[in-house]
Amino acid sequence: MIGSASRPGSVLRVQENQTLREKTLHVLREAILSEHFRPGQRLVERDLCEQTGVSRSSVREALRHLESEGLVESRGTRGMFVTSLTAAAAIEIYEVRAALEAEAARHFAERATAGELNDLEKTYAAMLKAGGKDAETYRKATDRFFDLLFAGAHNRTADVIMRSLRARISFLRATTTRLSPPLRRKASIEQMREIVDALHVRDGERAAAACRRFVARSAAFAAQCLAEAADQEVA
Repeated sequence: MIGSASRPGSVLRVQENQTLREKTLHVLREAILSEHFRPGQRLVERDLCEQTGVSRSSVREALRHLESEGLVESRGTRGMFVTSLTAAAAIEIYEVRAALEAEAARHFAERATAGELNDLEKTYAAMLKAGGKDAETYRKATDRFFDLLFAGAHNRTADVIMRSLRARISFLRATTTRLSPPLRRKASIEQMREIVDALHVRDGERAAAACRRFVARSAAFAAQCLAEAADQEVA
């Protein structure tokens, strides 16, 4: 087995399979974040294979990874379902975000290179130009903004922790973004200017405080949205 795995052909086949699994994972993750598959929806492997054109083993592995990210959940013999957000889970996510993103902003101000700061400012400028009119564009741009923030903070431990939560954060952001009117998204982008301005002058304390305010505003809106959704289910 060792000898056959070392042959060039077998190595190439492994790499190709890994790429296919990664693509399958990406496609299914984006389908969940864009609500092609809605919260609470059952995910049937056979149907997913037909829709994606890949094998059941690739779909099954992607679902296991999505379960580890908190985007899908197993309900025993009933199968896999898209996770339904609860208010308690959302609060926990925002509590973690408030702590880690504020510290990331502080460290970014101290450690980011000029190039990393430039990339962050370009991303923000693109968001400002788009104005939050399209919910999905806003969600992806916001994800990228905070990815760049953590990359420039140069704290590998914090980045690893956030990577483990990134899918759940994107899931929550996608849910609340679709429920928010364009004017609210535009106001959120304007509030992010406080973070960018503070980072531009390398003021870590001010950037951290701006991050906490941004997360607090998002948390309040998420709590409102989830409470209204729960009321509708009861009704």
